[in-house]
Amino acid sequence: MSKLVSAAQAAGLIGDGMVVSVSSSSGLGCPDAVLAAIGERFDAQGHPKNITTLHPIAAGDMYGIRGIDHLAKPGLLKRTLCGS
Repeated sequence: MSKLVSAAQAAGLIGDGMVVSVSSSSGLGCPDAVLAAIGERFDAQGHPKNITTLHPIAAGDMYGIRGIDHLAKPGLLKRTLCGS
């Protein structure tokens, strides 16, 4: 049995009000597909809502990897705790 899930399946595991930790170094290793899937799920279903993200370094960059910007939607993010 595989333990791998798609980005959409991972996004489906996140419930309202949860804390989501994002590990990346700007654009390097950024889970962009998962963050995009979370944003797309919110657009389609209105969930998850009021989540908190935790990431020590910015997730995404200005060179085409949107990262955390996928979650910048009213009602989706309650707060974000981040470093740089």
